[in-house]
Amino acid sequence: MVKKKAADNIFTVFLCVLALAVVSPVLFIAFLSFDGGGAAYPNFFIWNPQYVNALTNSIIISLGASVGTVVVSTLAAYVFAKVKFRGRDVLFYLYIIVMMMPFQVTLLPQYIVSQKIGVYDTPLAMILPGIFAPFAAFLLTQVMKTVPDDIIEAARLDTSSTLRIIWSIIIPSVKHGIICAWALTFTEQWNMVAEPLVLMETEENYPLTVLLSGIKAGDVLGFAAAVVFSLLPLLIFTFFEEEIMDGLGEYKLK
Repeated sequence: MVKKKAADNIFTVFLCVLALAVVSPVLFIAFLSFDGGGAAYPNFFIWNPQYVNALTNSIIISLGASVGTVVVSTLAAYVFAKVKFRGRDVLFYLYIIVMMMPFQVTLLPQYIVSQKIGVYDTPLAMILPGIFAPFAAFLLTQVMKTVPDDIIEAARLDTSSTLRIIWSIIIPSVKHGIICAWALTFTEQWNMVAEPLVLMETEENYPLTVLLSGIKAGDVLGFAAAVVFSLLPLLIFTFFEEEIMDGLGEYKLK
């Protein structure tokens, strides 16, 4: 018993040392990125208003698109999963076709539409296409199909409105899928580079990814800042890991 406990303690220490060895380079780069007095970048990172503005743009675009996606996709998924009408399956398959298209195919239509409606070179040029992303609706449709129809029918017999059914029954039942859709959409918007280059032309409106894509080889602090800025999606996945995995686990193609 004593030998087993000692062996467990040694193994625990070994795992801690191994984890420290893996994490220490990342921590070193993270601490280095806050060093504003380096010779190469005397006013880098949070001391540079350009990067602060780009970070703000990234947060606005990612949050706006991901929250809007959750709202629109939840309503669309309810219609596809629980409302029967003629042409429903055809419309759903059109969603799948659009989802399978490479994003390069839709860039030109997005560019034309953004100019027509007057949102070109603004955050809305990125947010509006993100709100109507088909993948989130597709994912939530499959998750909502796991909700028993008997519960919804009982609520309807109790004279509950459609919005009340969605708010009181559907959303609590598929909350893991909703969080999963939000996290995936947020990460997708956060990592976009080509889209803002097409839909924006003013450098002040660019998200952080565009600025970081211009970092040149040898800019140590630049790469350090890129690592720190990329931690936000990783933190989201870490914090919501259980919800994301449960949401993907509830996903079933029916």
